[in-house]
Amino acid sequence: MDSAASRPEPGSFAREREEMARHTIPELIELLESEDLRTRFLAEMVLRDATST
Repeated sequence: MDSAASRPEPGSFAREREEMARHTIPELIELLESEDLRTRFLAEMVLRDATST
């Protein structure tokens, strides 16, 4: 198995974070309940940025 195939493309994390930052705080709170770990992680990160915590 090629481990490079499982790696995200360069810049994708920053792009996903920018997209997540477009959500409202109530939407981000809802996303914290997502089953997808990456979605929850990004939502928490963006919420912390938005609330300065």
